[in-house]
Amino acid sequence: MLPFRKETIEDRTLEYPEERKDMTKITMSSSRLGLRLAVCLLNISEARRKYIVENVAKAALLETNGQKHPEVSVLNIFSDQEYNRSVITIAASVAELGNSILAACLEAFQSIDMEVQEGIHPCLGAVDLIPIYPLSGIGVEECGAVARKTSENGPGTCLISIQTMLPEYVALGGSKSLLF
Repeated sequence: MLPFRKETIEDRTLEYPEERKDMTKITMSSSRLGLRLAVCLLNISEARRKYIVENVAKAALLETNGQKHPEVSVLNIFSDQEYNRSVITIAASVAELGNSILAACLEAFQSIDMEVQEGIHPCLGAVDLIPIYPLSGIGVEECGAVARKTSENGPGTCLISIQTMLPEYVALGGSKSLLF
């Protein structure tokens, strides 16, 4: 069992493993009404080198001037050692999510050498899946617009596909996603 550390932020107590105390922590204020949020589950082809995964996550949190962005948060990092794959959950205002995704993707492209990457999961590249979901105050149409803009602004053809998930459509028996 990992030792846990407690921290109080905005009248909420957060607990996290002691070993993660060096990770940059950004919280979004829940008191700001009207914040339009979306989330991206960025899938990268690395899990065994923790520092690379953390650097990709940190890249999503920073503005171009290197300062922490107040409207972006990494909610979770899930890494599977056998698959050698990680999913980084990035939540942000709809206006900032695309920039955060691009920054994280650029870090992944620069850090992950696909010539030596090994794992039991097939990979399309250093980043091979970028699903975007609506969280609060936006619909799937706006997520689709973020996906299209992000793929257009991506580095060359590195962003193969960005998915916008359509939960309402799935509930009616349709396809799970649209690719942009």
